[in-house]
Amino acid sequence: MLSKQNFTKLVSKKIKEERERKNISQESLAYEAGLYRTYIGHLENARYSPSAYVLYKLAKVLKIDPSVFFPKK
Repeated sequence: MLSKQNFTKLVSKKIKEERERKNISQESLAYEAGLYRTYIGHLENARYSPSAYVLYKLAKVLKIDPSVFFPKK
């Protein structure tokens, strides 16, 4: 089982990868999801661990399934 810290790092990496793959800025992602740009930065740098609802909101904006964010380990 992953520790919370390792889980957060993997999720944050995936958020950033998906955002960049869709060529969306942090600012645009934040705006569309109803979040602050600084919060997106904190998520991508693993300073904060997102709630399930935040992952749902990000997935909707990125047009992906929320399960994409979860590690397959």
